[in-house]
Amino acid sequence: MSGSAYWTREIRRADVRSPKDGAIKRLDRLRGVLRGVDPVVATRAWREVGDSLQRITDRYSR
Repeated sequence: MSGSAYWTREIRRADVRSPKDGAIKRLDRLRGVLRGVDPVVATRAWREVGDSLQRITDRYSR
């Protein structure tokens, strides 16, 4: 089984359980991918993810 099939299946299963579990699996996948890139790029990507999550949180907390 290839790695991409594993993550696709795991994310799909987590989405069935709850949207939060699906999001957590997606972040786990992102963490694994960013582990292999330049630290500057990884830091920028995590910053963008954090900003996006903050906007989503602000939108739904109103």
